[in-house]
Amino acid sequence: MQTVQAMPIAVATFAVAIAWYDVRERRIPNFLVFPTMLFGLLFHLFSPVDGRLVGLKGIVAGLLLLIVPYVSGGMKAGDVKFLMAIGALVGWQGAVNTLLAALLIYPVIALFFVIRERKFLLTWLRFRRLFLDLIGFVLPGAKLYAMRLALRDSSGIDSVRTPFGLSLTAGVLLVLLLGGDWPVESFSRF
Repeated sequence: MQTVQAMPIAVATFAVAIAWYDVRERRIPNFLVFPTMLFGLLFHLFSPVDGRLVGLKGIVAGLLLLIVPYVSGGMKAGDVKFLMAIGALVGWQGAVNTLLAALLIYPVIALFFVIRERKFLLTWLRFRRLFLDLIGFVLPGAKLYAMRLALRDSSGIDSVRTPFGLSLTAGVLLVLLLGGDWPVESFSRF
């Protein structure tokens, strides 16, 4: 088996291990992501097929794609490092496509966890409140309605925590299954 053909197997194995760990422990361990980043960097550095900087560009893309959600508190550092490791393995296009696929898959996974934890009404209330808070910057009446919704919220009950690593895993597996170069194939010249 050629080393280039072995890469999808390595990516799939790594991603499934991360998803399993993330679902069970609700965290993504450094002992899996950092060696994977190093493996991706070295693989592409010595690969006769790819450019030498494919892994590095993938790591940077993974960081840049998720830095804003991380800084704003929307996700944890493990998710960012996971996408960076995926980028090291599949390059920047693969990291972008993985995130796009994960964002399409995430609502289905989140809905599963919301139903499993029986917090549908609470989640719907908090989603509406967040949405109204955001558009309240443009429409002041929405901000007032969001404040009324806040009074109905049970602040002592935690929101559903959904493992985004599971979405990233599903995303990278979908990208591998579909061939990897969608929809950013027109940007591959850069």
